[in-house]
Amino acid sequence: MFLAITAAVTFLDQLTKWLAITHFGSYDHITVISGYFALRRVYNSGAAWGMLGGQRALLIGVSVGMLGLILHNRHEFNQGGLLARIGVALLCGGIVGNLIDRVKFGYVIDFLDFHWKTAYTFPTFNVADAAITIGILLYFIQIMISEKRH
Repeated sequence: MFLAITAAVTFLDQLTKWLAITHFGSYDHITVISGYFALRRVYNSGAAWGMLGGQRALLIGVSVGMLGLILHNRHEFNQGGLLARIGVALLCGGIVGNLIDRVKFGYVIDFLDFHWKTAYTFPTFNVADAAITIGILLYFIQIMISEKRH
């Protein structure tokens, strides 16, 4: 299950980024839901919200290090419950998806642009970013459930 989820997330992430690259230009804006959601291809040379922008080698190193740490501790994660296993698989798929971009292009391709009319714009993100966020959330939910049982 772990490899299937990781591979599916990585594939979906790379497919959607390829579609973004081939179907609209840099910083093009395609409104999907007026005032709330658009597709906008942007390049992020940093981590979340552009932090550590331009630190390609560091971000590649952190990604490889996290994957290594997760693989090293995979037996512990396997015993952590279903939500933890799914969460870690989503996390790995997201890390791999963004790592491919960093190695291939030197930046990550983002294209999902959520906003609240003109008042608030959430940072543009991609499928890998969503998988990482959901994966971490599921892992922590599993920890809280397990602690409540003990």
